[in-house]
Amino acid sequence: MDATQFEPMSVSGILDKAFTLYKRNFVRFITIVAVIEVPIALISLLWRGMFDRGVPDPTEAGSLFARAGALFFSAMTTMVGNALCQGALTRSVSDSYLGNETTVEQTFRAAMPKFLPLIGASILTGLIVGLGFMLLVVPGVIFALWLFVTTPSIVVENQGITAAMSRSKALTSGNLGKVFAVSLLVLLITIVVSIPVGIVVGSIPAIVFGGDSMVGKFFIELAGVIAQILAMPIGAAAGVLLYYDLRIRKEGFDLQMLSQSMGAKPE
Repeated sequence: MDATQFEPMSVSGILDKAFTLYKRNFVRFITIVAVIEVPIALISLLWRGMFDRGVPDPTEAGSLFARAGALFFSAMTTMVGNALCQGALTRSVSDSYLGNETTVEQTFRAAMPKFLPLIGASILTGLIVGLGFMLLVVPGVIFALWLFVTTPSIVVENQGITAAMSRSKALTSGNLGKVFAVSLLVLLITIVVSIPVGIVVGSIPAIVFGGDSMVGKFFIELAGVIAQILAMPIGAAAGVLLYYDLRIRKEGFDLQMLSQSMGAKPE
């Protein structure tokens, strides 16, 4: 890796470097996501299939509770899976950026101790941002931008939940425009990836077999998982690079020193 990567980056520079890391570590990144998301998607699909029998009868409390329970279980498994995925990807991207190429197993071993803080931060961030959107929308956007680098703060700096959120706010304050631009472009990239995958993998089989059939639902679920596997590493890479960029700009942070302290071998 060249030394210029340890310098402040523009929005386009962050995305360019994110794609460079993505291409260089494509197999490892998508494996990290697939290891978690594929089993969770299968479990959620089977769980919902056990209780999803069309529109629930409002006069049957058992039917309503079963449907609500299935949805809650699916949401919880998705949240937990995403938290672990983001933590593992953040560690892998950070290691790669600093020149320390680790295996998938090493990545998960390093991320696991942060598992509970990541889940806690995910829940608390969701509540804060959700409350902000319920108020006037704009506060929700601001809260989301403030908390954008909470995950890197937990994984890289070993911060606790509230400390990581405070750290994220401190880093992003004064740079919300840049954070917004990066997050918006990541969202657009995710949409661009998801649409063709959804059409080819999800929509066409669903039309052929029927969207309400188990086969149709399987392909719809599969499309979502494939899109997530392909797009999530890009968002994680952009978030980690933005985090380091903010530290360099605000703290004059010497990434060479951090790399050495983490056992990396920067080029």
